[in-house]
Amino acid sequence: MVQIVERPTWARWERRELMGLPIDLVTRDQVLDAVPELVATKRSHHLVALNPIKVMRAQDESELRAGIRDAALVYPDAVGISWAVRMLHRQKIPVLPGCELMLDLFRVAARERYRLYLVGAKPEVLASVEQKIAKEHPGIEIVGSHHGYFDDADREAIAAQIVSAKPHMLFVAMGANRQETFVRAVEKAGGVPLMMTVGGSFDAYVGAVKRPPRWILKLHLEWFYRLVKQPFRAPRMIALPKFACRVLRLRYAPSADR
Repeated sequence: MVQIVERPTWARWERRELMGLPIDLVTRDQVLDAVPELVATKRSHHLVALNPIKVMRAQDESELRAGIRDAALVYPDAVGISWAVRMLHRQKIPVLPGCELMLDLFRVAARERYRLYLVGAKPEVLASVEQKIAKEHPGIEIVGSHHGYFDDADREAIAAQIVSAKPHMLFVAMGANRQETFVRAVEKAGGVPLMMTVGGSFDAYVGAVKRPPRWILKLHLEWFYRLVKQPFRAPRMIALPKFACRVLRLRYAPSADR
C-alpha cells in the first residue's frame, strides 16, 4: 500500500512514507528554489537528511523519530533511501548528499545576504569553518557560533542565544538524535526560519575528515570508504543489511505498512 503523508503547503513535490518516516521526492534545484520562500515566511523549517542507519535508529529512538517526522523537509542523503523508495513506491528519487547541500545553501546565503549561526564540531574545527565561510562567501554574516561539546543542561540557554541573534539560517553539526533534539529546543525558544542538521559536514568542509574521492561518490560507496577509514563505525554499519532486509520484506508484502 502506497502511503502519501501530509506535506507542507509550500512544498512543490510529493512526500511518501518509509518505515513510519516521511521522505520527500525532491530534487536539489527544488530545494534551492524553495529556500528564499522558506526564509521569508519567518517560521521555522527544519531540513533533515535521511539515511538507512538513521531510519533503523528511529525505529527504537522516539526522540529521533519525532524530530524526523516534524521536519519540514526530509531529503535522501544516501543511495539506500533512493533504492528503498524505488522498491516500495516505484518512484525514482535523486540522492542529495547533505554536505553538498550545505555548500549549496552557503551559496544561496551569500547571494541573498542571509545571516548564519553555526553550532557543532570541536572549537578549532568550528573556527576553521567560520574562517573558510568568510573567505569563500563574503556576503554572509555569521551572527554567532557555539561548539558542539556542551552539556544538555545548557541546551535551552544556547537555543535562546541563537534566537535572539535573529539568523536566517542555522546549521547544526552534531550526531543524529542529539542535533534533532537541539533543533527542537531552538524551535521551542522561538525558532529560526531555516535550520539544517548536517552531522559531520563541518569536519568534511574544512578537511578535518577527508571526503571520499569523486569516483567513490559516483559508485555510491561512501559508506564503505568511511568504514575502511574509520573502523569504529563497524557496529553501526550492521544497520545497513538490516535495512535492506526490511525493505525487501516490505516489498514482497504489499499489505504491510511501508
